[in-house]
Amino acid sequence: MYLTEVDSRWAEHSGEEGHYGDPEWGPEDLERAAVFLAELAPQARRVFEYLLRNPGRVIHCTELVDKVLGGSNEGDPARRVAGVLSGMSKGHSNSGRRFPFYWWEAPEGSAGATYAVRPSVAAVFLAAQLGQ
Repeated sequence: MYLTEVDSRWAEHSGEEGHYGDPEWGPEDLERAAVFLAELAPQARRVFEYLLRNPGRVIHCTELVDKVLGGSNEGDPARRVAGVLSGMSKGHSNSGRRFPFYWWEAPEGSAGATYAVRPSVAAVFLAAQLGQ
C-alpha cells in the first residue's frame, strides 16, 4: 500500500514521543538531514535507506527483517525493527525535527508493525545523500 503526501493516514500513526511536537522535515533541512544520516547507527541507516527508496510505501516489519536485517522472522520482528530504529536517537535529538519515519501498530488480531516515510521527507533525505 502506498500513501500519498496528503493521505489522512499519516496523522493516524502510532508514534509517540519524537513523532510529534518538532517540525516535519522540509526542503530547508538538507544540511540537517546530512548530519542526521551521518549520526545513524549502521543498522538503523540501512533500514531508513530502504524506507527512503520506497517513499510512501507502507512496509511490514517482516519485510524489513528479510530484506535489510537478514535472518529469520522468528521471534518478534516488530521488536527487532523497533530496536534497530532506536539507533536514530542521537540523530533525532540533535536534529530539532521529528523522527523522519512513521509507524503503525498491527490491527487487533494481526502481528507486527508497519513503517513508511512520507514522500516529501524522503525527497529531503535523498537530496541530502546526493549532496554528500
